[in-house]
Amino acid sequence: MTIEPIVKVRDVAYPRLQVPDLDQMEVWLMDFGMVRAERRADVLYMRGAGTAPYVHVIHAGPAAFTGFALEAASRDDLDLLAATPGFTPVEDLDGPGGGVRTTVRDPVGLLVEVVHGIAQGAPRGNLDPRPLNMGEAFQRIGAAQRIKAGPSRIKRFGHLALNVPDPMAVLAWYHARFGLIASDRVNLAPGMPVAIFTRCDKGAEPADHHSILFANNMSSGGVSGLNHLSWEVCDIDDVQAGREHLAAKGRTHEWGVGRHLLGSQVFDYWRDPWGQIHEHWTDGDQFNASMPAGDHSIDMGAVSQWGPNMPSSFGRTIPPQTPSRPA
Repeated sequence: MTIEPIVKVRDVAYPRLQVPDLDQMEVWLMDFGMVRAERRADVLYMRGAGTAPYVHVIHAGPAAFTGFALEAASRDDLDLLAATPGFTPVEDLDGPGGGVRTTVRDPVGLLVEVVHGIAQGAPRGNLDPRPLNMGEAFQRIGAAQRIKAGPSRIKRFGHLALNVPDPMAVLAWYHARFGLIASDRVNLAPGMPVAIFTRCDKGAEPADHHSILFANNMSSGGVSGLNHLSWEVCDIDDVQAGREHLAAKGRTHEWGVGRHLLGSQVFDYWRDPWGQIHEHWTDGDQFNASMPAGDHSIDMGAVSQWGPNMPSSFGRTIPPQTPSRPA
């Protein structure tokens, strides 16, 4: 029997990290493709090129991943959650663009914010994908393709991956409150998933293949917490140009460029100065709520359709921590 969720969220909004040096993190994120939205003594808000006033929140403190935000469809949905045991009363968001939120701790101790009413702004520059001449589809006639060197154009915060003790149990918790549904399961044996890719239930409207990936924490030595954070960029040239820019800056590369099997994204992963993984991706699958979940064996083969093999270091987890200052 399927449990009807309290609400159905629309998307992910931003993550929250802690780092010991906000100056160093700001420079790293600028190389990654973000710019400062607002800076205070102990918190840094960074934005991409899209309409969101910020897509990353970084607090001063010991290196840690403390939580993330989901976007509610309405203020009424926020009120429904706030009336549910475990959730806080609705309060104002103290960040660029305003808005309101309620919060709850998830089964592994992360602070999950559900937000609404953050004022959007104008995009920062052109977000259009570059026209391509491919096969018999010619989008660019009489013009040369010239890719400007520099950081990737980041559209939005796209998804996150969490290492957890029991992906099925954690998804059940998220589904009951926020309506997340499975897109693909990777199974150790029938009915025993070791990873579940989950998306927002937006009815007939398409949604990203996954907003949260829940993976068994066996690969991280039994430690639960963050595996990686991911931002969508405008096109494949942004992935590759961003890679070359980060490499020229001497940044630490983790994995890529490649194309995933489940989700189909073209991806590239980098580690920030404290080892937390940040991903660029583009060209991911879009499913509406009618698409049934896929089931796959753990020995299905490469996790990428092309590109380098996943490094053994990729399973490393940044454990959740209580913020050193209130979020």
